[in-house]
Amino acid sequence: MTCHMFARWFGVVSVLLSLGILFNLDDALDMAKNMVKTETGYIMGGVLPIIFGSLSLLFMDCFHFNWHLVVTIVSASMLLAGTYRVIFVSHWKALMTKHLEDIPFLFSLFGLMLGVVLLYVGFIANTFNVTVS
Repeated sequence: MTCHMFARWFGVVSVLLSLGILFNLDDALDMAKNMVKTETGYIMGGVLPIIFGSLSLLFMDCFHFNWHLVVTIVSASMLLAGTYRVIFVSHWKALMTKHLEDIPFLFSLFGLMLGVVLLYVGFIANTFNVTVS
């Protein structure tokens, strides 16, 4: 998997999920409440970011100062967030419960920003002869 393929794939997924949440904020809030109470939240919040973050780091561990660094930072962030959520479950659940009302909108907002950046890296950055080695 190349940096561009990962950026395209994860950018599309991020934008679509974020738009789905943004247009259904009430349902997303109900799902977030349920997620904190069940094991599904543990899997979705911790295990999946560890899986996707570590897999993408295994294939794209480039620390050169270019667009590959963006993908590497996203991958490392996913791995760190998932690790935090798995190791400090009670702290993560308390933090989620405390800010539950704001989480769906913020998740959607940051997901859209991340998705747009990744779509730019995957589809547009190399079109304008920007060095994306």
